[in-house]
Amino acid sequence: MLTLKTKKINLLLVSIVTFAVWLTGAPAAFAADTQIDATPTVVYSRSLVYDQEPFDLTIMGEPLATKEQCLNYLRRKNPLPLITVRPSELVDYFYEEASLEGIRPDVAFAQSLHETGNFRYGGDVIPMQNNYSGLGTTGGGVLGAWFPTAKIGVRAQIQHLLAYSNTRPPKEDVVDPRYDLVKRTGNFGKAINWTDLNGKWAVPGKTYGQMILSIHQRILQEK
Repeated sequence: MLTLKTKKINLLLVSIVTFAVWLTGAPAAFAADTQIDATPTVVYSRSLVYDQEPFDLTIMGEPLATKEQCLNYLRRKNPLPLITVRPSELVDYFYEEASLEGIRPDVAFAQSLHETGNFRYGGDVIPMQNNYSGLGTTGGGVLGAWFPTAKIGVRAQIQHLLAYSNTRPPKEDVVDPRYDLVKRTGNFGKAINWTDLNGKWAVPGKTYGQMILSIHQRILQEK
């Protein structure tokens, strides 16, 4: 017959094992409105770990995903994107322009995927605008900004992100038609994380940043 002391030891062992199983099986992503007081490190890919809370990543910083991961994700989601350059060129532009300004290029690319429906469009913006982030669109058929090349369109998006996340001027001439608009508001340089863009870049956009980061997480799963 088990003694009371033995039962307590067995119960403790069961509790430890149960907790270990919960840790290893914990979900990698949480609903946007979930409040988390403490959580174990969350792994989003085979080799990369978000060292911040889920759905919270700085706008400025180094990329976590490679160009190949971004390109593979796009090819899988939309093999025939409606863009004016080759997909590999567009990804290159994001890494060139964003890296120049210190913006995370992979997350900026995820933002463009969100804004354009994986470059299928279907909203107010049309592919020939080279507008990958909805700059100047207000709904109701308003097309928004036009850019002469894909590279300039990417540059405008990156400069707009810079306006929200930093008060220093862009390193290239300003091509973002709404840069000064952000500069005149209380939002200039105030968005540290992608979730800080909620209700600012898109209105109402209550989970705008979370949706972008959700795409970014899936990009990280690519090879």
